[in-house]
Amino acid sequence: MRIVQRRIERIVVITLIGIFLGMGNLLAAEQKATKKYPILEHGALELNVPTSWKGKMHKPQENMPPTIIFDPAKGNDFEVMITVLWSKTGEQGFNSQDNVRTLVEKEGQKLLPNAVETKIVLQEIQGVDHTGFYFIVTDKAPNPGEYRYMTHGAIGVGNLLLSATILHRVKESESAREALSALREAKQSTK
Repeated sequence: MRIVQRRIERIVVITLIGIFLGMGNLLAAEQKATKKYPILEHGALELNVPTSWKGKMHKPQENMPPTIIFDPAKGNDFEVMITVLWSKTGEQGFNSQDNVRTLVEKEGQKLLPNAVETKIVLQEIQGVDHTGFYFIVTDKAPNPGEYRYMTHGAIGVGNLLLSATILHRVKESESAREALSALREAKQSTK
């Protein structure tokens, strides 16, 4: 009888520890909000990002694609740049899985001469209605103050193509995970 009671007590203790750890993870997870960015003649891009991130839209010139830039509320632990592209000719398949894969691979190959890595390892991003790809590279010799790691990828969203560069100081960056999550959940709305 005592053995059964001890086993039950252990199970209860283990269950309670699991619940508390789970609650701690929920409390530690940052609040998110959906932010809308108007894309001329293409509706709006909706990104679900942490509420603490500062976001601004940068448009270098007329008829050039905009880039949405996110920074932390404090410090400079990361920078997320999402450039919004579209086909000027209305080409079908512009942001298809095959085209995105090819684009991301080519961009990665250009970075290899200055990277610790000797090959690009693509990973999938399963989005709302498209599949995208990303990779992570490490700068061989960053200058003081520069970011050591870069996560780069792209994904189709509606009739748009989002090309993202995430600069971060630690390899297992929570900010990079949050940015990839924002890409995964991105939506294009007509208004």
